[in-house]
Amino acid sequence: MVSRERWGKKFVDKRDWLVYSQQLVKRGEYWLDLDWVKCWDAELAVMNSGKAGRPFEFPESLIELQGVWHAHQLPYRMIQGITVKLFEFGKLPAVDHYSTVNRRTNKLDLKLLPPRGSSLALFSDGTGLQAKAGGEYLREKYGKKNRRWVQVIILGDPETKEPVSFEVNIVQGSEPESSKRQLEALVEARVDVAGFGGDGAMDDFGLWDYLDKMKWRPAIKPQVNARDDSENSLRNKEVKKRNKLGYKRWAKKREYGRRWPATEGIFSAFKRMFGEGLAAKSVLGMLQEAGLKVWAYQRLKRYGESA
Repeated sequence: MVSRERWGKKFVDKRDWLVYSQQLVKRGEYWLDLDWVKCWDAELAVMNSGKAGRPFEFPESLIELQGVWHAHQLPYRMIQGITVKLFEFGKLPAVDHYSTVNRRTNKLDLKLLPPRGSSLALFSDGTGLQAKAGGEYLREKYGKKNRRWVQVIILGDPETKEPVSFEVNIVQGSEPESSKRQLEALVEARVDVAGFGGDGAMDDFGLWDYLDKMKWRPAIKPQVNARDDSENSLRNKEVKKRNKLGYKRWAKKREYGRRWPATEGIFSAFKRMFGEGLAAKSVLGMLQEAGLKVWAYQRLKRYGESA
C-alpha cells in the first residue's frame, strides 16, 4: 500500500463532472462549426484592404479551423479532403489546395486569446514534444542530445487552467529567460499580472530581480542549498522565509501547489488531446506544429466552456 503522507490531506474532487462532460462534447462541435462562413466575403474584404500583391482567396477563419485539424495530426492532404466534402455538401464556397493549407497554417499567427480575470498569479514550466519525422535532421544539425525534442515553455493561469503565453524552441533554451521574455511581453500588452511562480528551474537571479522590480508575489522554489545570508534581495528574503517556516509551511503560504494545474495539468491536457509527437520535418514546421497544440488547446477549451 502506498503511503499518502507526502501528499497531505485527502484530495477532494470539486469538479462538476456533468458540466465538464458536456464541455468535452462541445469541443468536438468546433470541428464542424461553420457559422463563420456567413462572413466569408466580409472577412476577405477586410484582409485584402490595402494589401499589395495577390489578394487572399480564403479567410483566416478557414485556416484557423484547418489548423485545429492539423493539431490533431491530420496530414494536409487529408485536411484538403475534409474541405472538399464540406464544399460538396454546400457548406463552403471554395476549396483550398493542400499546399495552400500548409503555407497558410505555417504562417498562422498563434496568438492566444486574452487571459480572463485580473491580478493573475502565473506559473511557468517547460516540456518537450518529440520530433519523430525530423530525428535524423536534428541529429545532424544540432547533435545527438537535441535531435528529437522541441521545447515548449508556457505561462499558465491556475484559476482558468489554461495557457496565457508560450514560447517554442528547437533546442533547449533557458526556461527562466523565456519566462522573463514572456512576462515582459504580457506587461507591454497591459495584462494584469500580480504574481509569478515556478519550480527550482526558475530559481534564477535575473528572474528574481525582475519580480522584485515589478513588486510581484513570488512563488519560486529556491534551491535546497540556497544561501541564507544577510543580502537584502528578494531571493534571499524568500530563502530565509522558506528556511524559517520549513518547506511545507512555506509552500502552503505561497500556494506553491497551484503550479500543478497551471503547468503540468495543461501539458497533460494538450498532450492527451493532440499527442506529444510532431509529424513535421522542417524546423519551421516543427516549431509551428508544437505551437499549434498549445494554441488549439486554449481555443477548444474556451469553445467548450462557451454557452
